[in-house]
Amino acid sequence: MAKSSHRRKKDRAATGRAVAGFTRGCVSGFLAVVFALLVSLPAFTRDAQAQTPAPAAPTHTLNDRLAGAAGDKKSPMVVEANSVIYDDKAHTVTADGDAQIYYQDKILEADHVTYFRDTGRVLAEGSVKLTEPDGGVTHAEKMELTGDFKQGFVDTVRADTKEKTHMSASRSEKRDANTTVFEKGTYSACASCAEHPERPPLWRLRADRIIHKNAEQMLYYEHAWFELYGVPIAYMPFFSAADPSVTRQSGFLAPRLTYRSTTGFGAGVPYFWAIAPNMDVTLTPMYMTRQGVFGEAEFRHRLDNGYYQILASGIHQEQDAAFAPQPYGSGDTTNRGAIESLGSIWLSPMWKFGWDIARVSDKWYLNDYGLPTGDLTGNPNSFFFRETSSTVFITGQGDRGYFDLRGFSFQGLANSDLQQQLAGVWPIMDYNKTIDVKPEQSFGLGGQLEIDANVTSSSAGLASYQQIGAVTLDRQYGLYNVCRNPVTGQPDYNQSNCLMRGIGGDYTSGTLQVSWQRKYIDPLGEVWTPFAFARANGNYLSYNTSGSDTFFGSSNGIPVTDTIANSSQSAFLSNNNQANGFVTPGIGVEWRYPLLARSPIGNVVVEPIAQVIARPNAQNPNTLVNMDAQSLVFDDTNLFEWNKYSGYDRFETGVRANYGAQFTLDMDQNGYASALFGQSYQLAGINNYDQPDMANIGLSSGLDTRASDYVSRIAYSPNSNYTLVAKARFDEDTWAMRRFDAAATANYGPIHFGAQFANYEQQPLIGYVYRREGLQFNTRYDVIEHYFVQGNINFDLGRHYYNGVPLAPNVYPPDAPVFAIATWGMGVGYADECTKLSLLYTNAISDNYGYPPTYTRNQTLMFTLDLRTLGNIKAPFALSPSQIQDGVRYN
Repeated sequence: MAKSSHRRKKDRAATGRAVAGFTRGCVSGFLAVVFALLVSLPAFTRDAQAQTPAPAAPTHTLNDRLAGAAGDKKSPMVVEANSVIYDDKAHTVTADGDAQIYYQDKILEADHVTYFRDTGRVLAEGSVKLTEPDGGVTHAEKMELTGDFKQGFVDTVRADTKEKTHMSASRSEKRDANTTVFEKGTYSACASCAEHPERPPLWRLRADRIIHKNAEQMLYYEHAWFELYGVPIAYMPFFSAADPSVTRQSGFLAPRLTYRSTTGFGAGVPYFWAIAPNMDVTLTPMYMTRQGVFGEAEFRHRLDNGYYQILASGIHQEQDAAFAPQPYGSGDTTNRGAIESLGSIWLSPMWKFGWDIARVSDKWYLNDYGLPTGDLTGNPNSFFFRETSSTVFITGQGDRGYFDLRGFSFQGLANSDLQQQLAGVWPIMDYNKTIDVKPEQSFGLGGQLEIDANVTSSSAGLASYQQIGAVTLDRQYGLYNVCRNPVTGQPDYNQSNCLMRGIGGDYTSGTLQVSWQRKYIDPLGEVWTPFAFARANGNYLSYNTSGSDTFFGSSNGIPVTDTIANSSQSAFLSNNNQANGFVTPGIGVEWRYPLLARSPIGNVVVEPIAQVIARPNAQNPNTLVNMDAQSLVFDDTNLFEWNKYSGYDRFETGVRANYGAQFTLDMDQNGYASALFGQSYQLAGINNYDQPDMANIGLSSGLDTRASDYVSRIAYSPNSNYTLVAKARFDEDTWAMRRFDAAATANYGPIHFGAQFANYEQQPLIGYVYRREGLQFNTRYDVIEHYFVQGNINFDLGRHYYNGVPLAPNVYPPDAPVFAIATWGMGVGYADECTKLSLLYTNAISDNYGYPPTYTRNQTLMFTLDLRTLGNIKAPFALSPSQIQDGVRYN
């Protein structure tokens, strides 16, 4: 029975301590030295056998000895005990009563420690505890060791590592400094229950023998069982795993499992090879019952000044017919694969070169084999694909400036992508620099000077178009955007009927803007910020006048064709093969007057804001190519921007005023609230947002009238557990709500809740013929400690507007209710310090155009098991069948 801490304190108080400090000599084993010198310690007790009294104990304390030993190169040692007994007849020396030995950062503690002089071995008994330099602790009732702790036997051992892993055995043998054998041993990363230590942990490995090879940093298990709550559930005749202290070690990883109807069941065991401390490779062969052997390899290399990695995967398919024919699937493509590479090299403390490149054999490969890739949310386990992007870049970052030069190449992954419509972009150059202007060096001007520059060049083989109003698809496949006269059904690419989203040809533009501003605060507390700028823009357009793609279909049994032609670009852009440019100077001033008041519920700040910007009138929109400014959302975030376009190809002109007010209430311990309300007004000149370009950007934006729509925002958070943010845009005349977004989160004890709602009016002039509405909920409930359930649901409140609208000629989806469920999911899970287990089900709508057009739901079951220190298993199972029978695809 181990001593209690109370007993140890009592022993020390009653009997005092015997302390010795010394240095390792030439005697065999360090404890030979310890106990040989113990004869110099006073004998507090006398044994029945002959004993030799020792001289008086040294007066140095243990702390003195340790402090003095710190600079000693001969590995000092300190022994502390209630009494020391030297037995001439038995040739033993015993430290008795709460013995502690400190040596080479190791600590041996026990009720009794006996040194056998003839054999050089040490026997520690009663509440034995051996603490290693790395923090690992071994507990036992009896421990027999050599003098240097490199070999020994331990009975009823329990070892705890600094990584919070636990091992126990009926007996262990420390054969040498690198090998320890645990007989009838167990291993777990789960702590025992504090209230019921006799109960088994959540999981553990029990083996006849566990061999720890310290030099190899490996644990080897012989005849092992994996136990869950003490119940054996899996047998392994031999099993090995890295030492828990190891962050990377060559060996097999947790298996990968998957299922899809097109590929069958798949199983594979990755192998991780640590080639060097800074280099490794992971090989994952996987057998799929329908398609054969799938292979994946990932190579990683960390350099002194960066890193790079390469990921490649591929398969030689056995059943190509499992997939849909082109252009709805890979068809008869047998050899399929992908390669990706990511790297970043620091050329200097300020300059970095890098790349992120991805290429696939066909657009369906990643989805067909369920290979995860990053999405817009950065989630590496997402299966949401739209395109792969490849980039190479060089970036420089200074204290107040940056330079970025890069290029992009895109590969479409959606059925509706035409690869020749996806532009390659090279180069994209961005430069920004902010400079403080000292008043004494600028005739009192002062302030800040900012330089912003951009150069962009793009090229595509085929122009891309979109019908104004309802989207129109080709009549052969029902996949690709075309423009067609709604009355005659013939191709119609006039600007009144069609939008142009991308150029077929080459386009290069450059922009340089230099701006200055300075902030002044007058005696009343008003904040005045005058500013001035000059913006120069030049571009060269060379679009293709030839080149097209034609789709042959039928309408009411009559053969018809749909054509996407580069020659139609002349209806949108009046200039070709020539350079254009213009310079836009501007001046303005911004005024703010923050008013602070104290109230019983907190501090209130009311701040009216007004801004006036004067510039020349706009250029003719037909000479403008808009490739990078097609995303325009007017809301609280850009109300006071000098230019509300999102890119460089469009720019505000004329004289415009922006005005509004913001309100903040700081309630200290009771949270905060804030609000903003404002409007923009075209004072003079041409309203640039009312001038359509090739994509009609600006129209229906809320800025296309002299007095803009009103924008607003409110936010409230009483504490860290509750938040609410809502944004709205209202018509300037009728106050009808044109755009509304709201998001709320709440944490109430074990319940976590989130909700989002969006409602956007129809904008047929830019391609949205119906109102868009959506409602989303997500929640998690921690049922009891470690156990949780979660769920989410996403309602598409705008889908019912499409009832009766064909997906393709004479093919209609089922009518949708008002609360149409777009996606929903639910899951259960368990998580503690050693285990994470979850089972998640998702059900998402999928609009599959063509062959034939269908309206289906994709269902997936994801099983995840993470055992700390052993690895994790992720097994996605696609529950929705997808196969080809008799030339028809069934989903």
